[in-house]
Amino acid sequence: MKTPEISTLGMIYAFASLGVSLLILTYFKINLRKDTIITFLRMTVQLLLVGFYLEALFAFNNPALNIAYIVVMITAADYTILRNSGFTMALFFYTFPAYLIAIAAVLSYYIVVVFSPPDIFDARFIIPISGMLLGNSMTRTVVTLDRFYDSIRKDSETYLSYLSMGATQREAMRPFFKQAYRAGMAPALATYSAIGLVSLPGMMTGQILGGSDPMTAVKYQIVIIMAIFAATEISTLLALFLSLRKGFDKNGFLNRGIFRRR
Repeated sequence: MKTPEISTLGMIYAFASLGVSLLILTYFKINLRKDTIITFLRMTVQLLLVGFYLEALFAFNNPALNIAYIVVMITAADYTILRNSGFTMALFFYTFPAYLIAIAAVLSYYIVVVFSPPDIFDARFIIPISGMLLGNSMTRTVVTLDRFYDSIRKDSETYLSYLSMGATQREAMRPFFKQAYRAGMAPALATYSAIGLVSLPGMMTGQILGGSDPMTAVKYQIVIIMAIFAATEISTLLALFLSLRKGFDKNGFLNRGIFRRR
């Protein structure tokens, strides 16, 4: 069964639901109405542009263009998240390789071994899957990095006391690393544990709406979650270790230049 088209009137009705939020913001005099409207207009324009581009990309389906687009996605996502986080762009060249390696490794494994499509460079497989891997990896990695460096900055006395007592830099970092890694991982585990019982994931719901058998949709969703988890683990660990070169000087002292002024 082909996925039913959403009419222009249906899209208008969808946007009308924003009225609920606007009424709440107006009633409680919360000055976020303009931001809300601009955010959703921007999101709509961006998605429409991506839709037009992907239609052309899927029709062309050139392996080199598909891979180039994934690299552009990683670059744009890394830049955007760092710009909106507490870090400066000084970490860009340390987090970018981490994402690139993680996405490439996990995507290659799942495309070749798990999905095994006739064309392993098919845009309809590698681009949507890359987007899902990337979006989730970025969020977790930045949370972990932020918690790691911020905790050392705020509790520098403890960190320096470990060093003064003869601990190596990695030994002094270990308690902060464990705390940060747990902070980044806990929300993901909580979300995954509720899937199926409390919520139905977007990919699974989309496949069912598109006419797929529910069990097929469930299998795809399980596989994608496992892929996301693997990519997130690799990118987080790599980003953390690679960033140490910029995050600390040769004497083991924190480089406060990586933080954006607040």
